[in-house]
Amino acid sequence: MKKSEDSYSMAAKERMAIELDGLVLRLNEVGSALAVLNLFRRADIEVEGKKRRLRDFVEVDLGPDPMAGTFKVIVHNPIAISGAVAVLKENKFINIDTSSQRELKVVKPRLTVQQEDDLENEIKRVTKSSLSKLASIKSDALQRVQAAIKAEYIEPKESKTATLQLDDLIIQASQHAGVLGLIRRKQLIGGGLTFDGPDEEALYKRINDRAYKDVWQELLVPKVTEDDE
Repeated sequence: MKKSEDSYSMAAKERMAIELDGLVLRLNEVGSALAVLNLFRRADIEVEGKKRRLRDFVEVDLGPDPMAGTFKVIVHNPIAISGAVAVLKENKFINIDTSSQRELKVVKPRLTVQQEDDLENEIKRVTKSSLSKLASIKSDALQRVQAAIKAEYIEPKESKTATLQLDDLIIQASQHAGVLGLIRRKQLIGGGLTFDGPDEEALYKRINDRAYKDVWQELLVPKVTEDDE
C-alpha cells in the first residue's frame, strides 16, 4: 500500500490506527460482561451480627467465553449462598442451579427483541462515530498537504502520491471499522443481523478473516478499570 514516505500521510496512518484501537475499546463496552462480573461488588451480608461484603465469599466465573449463555458463581463459604441467590434474582437471573454448595450455575435470560435492537443500534452508533473521526483525520491531512504545497515544503509530485496514499488509508481504515462493528454485533446478537445495504453485507463475509482473530478475543474480554475495582 505504501506509495509515499511523506510525513503527512504517515502521521494520518498512525492516527487512524490509534482511532481503530479506541474503537475496539468502545465496542467492548457495549454489552460488556463487566456488569455480570460486578454483580456482588456492592452487596452486603450479615455474618455473626456484622456486615460483610458479599464479594468476600463469592465470585463470578464467566468461563472461557464471557458471551456464553451461562456462568458460574464460585462459593467460598456456604453461608453466602442465600445472599448470592437474592442478588442474582434482583438482577433478573431466575434460572439458578443451587444443588452444589461450591458453585451456583446460572443461566442468562434471553435478550428480548427490544434489547437486541438497542444493542445493535448502539454498536452502529459507535461505529459511525469512529468512521466520522477517520474521515476527519484524512481531511486534516489533506489540508496539511495543501498548505505544504503553498509553502513549498513539498513538491507537487510528492503531494500527489501522499494524496493517493491517504485515499487508500481511509478506504482500508473504514473497512476495518465496519468489520469491527459487525464482529461485535455477531458476538452479542448471534444470527439474524440486519445489514445496511450490500456493502455492509460484503464486509460481514470478512469477520472470520485471520486478520481479525485477535480482535475477536479482545472484544470478548471484559475491561476492568480502577473505577470497576
